[in-house]
Amino acid sequence: MRARLVPVLLGLLVLSSCRLQLDTIVTVHEDGSGTVQVVVGLDADAMERIGGDLGAELSVADLTAAGWSVTDPVLDDDGFTRVALTHPTGSPGEATGVLQSLSGPAGPLQQLRVTRHTTFAGDEWSFTGRIDFSGGVEGFGDSALAEELDGLPVGQTAAEIEAELGEPLEEVIQVRVDVRLPGTVESNALASGGDRAVWQVGFGERSVAMEATGRERRVGTLVAAGVAAACGLGLVISGAVALVRRGRRRRAT
Repeated sequence: MRARLVPVLLGLLVLSSCRLQLDTIVTVHEDGSGTVQVVVGLDADAMERIGGDLGAELSVADLTAAGWSVTDPVLDDDGFTRVALTHPTGSPGEATGVLQSLSGPAGPLQQLRVTRHTTFAGDEWSFTGRIDFSGGVEGFGDSALAEELDGLPVGQTAAEIEAELGEPLEEVIQVRVDVRLPGTVESNALASGGDRAVWQVGFGERSVAMEATGRERRVGTLVAAGVAAACGLGLVISGAVALVRRGRRRRAT
């Protein structure tokens, strides 16, 4: 992939001056494998301005060559046309690599990382990162962005874009990160429960640190340890009883 994916997608919004929804969905399975999925949605005005061919604007051939599978555009009931881009991952380290390829140094998705810590009692899975628009519209840029977008630079300030749109960018650009980890997940997300944590931030909002932890208990290992401990305790008690009995017999003789 010649350019960072997220700046290219956000660049589409800036150039089309319309609404964009961008979801990043991270799924981690118990064996460490999983997927990173990016779902981009453009409203009807945006689709019209790019000529109705979202697949062409996303450079599907380049994405496929980089390991992404890309669905055909689908018009949903809310009026947005969406395309899902999915990259399989075989380990937390690979997931981290794919996530960090999404956004440039000044892009909105920063320091995304998946880790796994194994203990005797089970596995602890962690996701960390940050959604940060402090880079402004310059954060949409990338060394290859103009090339990816047919040579069209961003070329506008946030104020100019808002003037053209007629509304603030935080209502136009919405970035959502949805993380699904094995076990029960605890996080600092406003929306979480079960194995999921979801953060959503609009352009211009404060920087948001993301932290989520999923914990899996090895029930079999804990049961075996409990049984072993119980057996050990039983042997100690049996030994103590035997000593007491021998002592009584000696006193009796």
